[in-house]
Amino acid sequence: MHKVTLARTQIGPLLDQLIHELDAEGCATQRAYFARIRGRLNGAHDEWELATPIIELTSSPAIGFQLSQTADAILRRILQKAAPMIQDLEGVIPDIH
Repeated sequence: MHKVTLARTQIGPLLDQLIHELDAEGCATQRAYFARIRGRLNGAHDEWELATPIIELTSSPAIGFQLSQTADAILRRILQKAAPMIQDLEGVIPDIH
């Protein structure tokens, strides 16, 4: 549970900031994508459930969203915070639908 709490406290506020920025910029698709990840992060109760939003975050650059400089800077900060969490989650098999 400690890893879930840590992820929420370190990444959650940055995700909120990114979602707010994307909303202000009128980027509905990107906002919805990151809001879904935020919801999964909030709903995670253990490492199994935490793996999915962390993996989705770290693979988000591959989607190819065009982000403003501000949104891109926030996302880069989120990815920096998420990088050590990926290493901690190695071997955890996420439930991806």
